[in-house]
Amino acid sequence: MNFGGIPHIVPTIGIQINQGVSSEIEAFISKIVKEKMDYIIFMTGPGVYSLMFAAKCLGLERKLVESLSQVVVICRSFKSKYALSNHGVKTDAVPEENTGEGIAKLMKNYAVSNKNVAIVWHGSHSAVLSDELFKSGAHVLECSIYSYSPELKESGAKILRTMGFDYKTPEEAKVVEVIKEISKGFIDAITFTSPPAAHEIFKIAEKYQLKESLQISLNKYVIVVAVGPSTGKALAEKGVNVDVMPKVYKMGTMVKALSDYITQVKPHK
Repeated sequence: MNFGGIPHIVPTIGIQINQGVSSEIEAFISKIVKEKMDYIIFMTGPGVYSLMFAAKCLGLERKLVESLSQVVVICRSFKSKYALSNHGVKTDAVPEENTGEGIAKLMKNYAVSNKNVAIVWHGSHSAVLSDELFKSGAHVLECSIYSYSPELKESGAKILRTMGFDYKTPEEAKVVEVIKEISKGFIDAITFTSPPAAHEIFKIAEKYQLKESLQISLNKYVIVVAVGPSTGKALAEKGVNVDVMPKVYKMGTMVKALSDYITQVKPHK
């Protein structure tokens, strides 16, 4: 993002849905439909749509929706809650902190010992959530519906279109260009909207021997914005300090928080 200029929209990561229905996903859906689950946790909206699409391919969509209506449904954020509502599924709870850690805290309000808890992951896992559930005596069933990819495959693009999202395909050359602009002081602010996005930009920077200059420039010259704690943590792991994080971890409030920061603080570190 460049004040007074045209914002750069440069995705660093895409999602990839496996073609067809894997045996892992088929077994996961079958267990939810045939065995009694007590809780099911959805981490993302694309995860909801991907699971429903897989169930439809298996001829189990109606039975899956019926099964979900009989369990406690936890959504990490309102995006997955909205996605479920489009399939007629009610969400029982959303944590105040939209992270795996936030869900782990929320689950302490429920009796999960000897209960069956299913987790529909996004492209990465939160060890904190799984560990806390296991420590509490829960029987945990996990499944990853999609994976993160440096490219946006057609399968992933189809899911995004189904959700009504506009999207851009990641292009490594454009990411490298932005990294160089950051290092040259041409970028005043940058927003990170997911942990994988933060990891990928540094992966690309390292590939082109630009990692150190990127880290230094982000800390010295650029307003760094993270959409939420998980993304902030990913940046911290890369040695980057976050200047702005919204109180509500959404895109709109993130942009508003950045705008407020700019009006209150000079756009230079």
